[in-house]
This record gives sequence, C-alpha cells and structure tokens, in this order.
Amino acid sequence: MKKLALIVSLISMVATSSQAFTYSSPNIYGGYNYYGNGSFGWSSPNIYGGYNYYGNMFN
Repeated sequence: MKKLALIVSLISMVATSSQAFTYSSPNIYGGYNYYGNGSFGWSSPNIYGGYNYYGNMFN
C-alpha cells in the first residue's frame, strides 16, 4: 500500500504543474489523505476492492 501511495503521489506531481507539490499519507479508514496546492482529499476502501475518493482535490 505504501508503494501505491508513492505511485499516486508521483503521478499527481507529474500531472500538475512543475511548481506543484502533492503528497499523501495513510488515514484511519484504510485509505489515504491527499494534500496539494491548497486542496485536500481522502480515500477509503469500498466493497469492490477499489477506493472511493472524496474532497475538493477530486472535483
């Protein structure tokens, strides 16, 4: 799961401008908290084996 967080963080940084800074950390729900450019989002596992994403970072 830590590798997944690292991959997501790297993809997020590449997808945004070169001055952007995005990082993630595990949360208590079994998902991750995402931070970057004044935005915040979080994920939690769903019953299908994937993740549900919430917050203004994913809108």
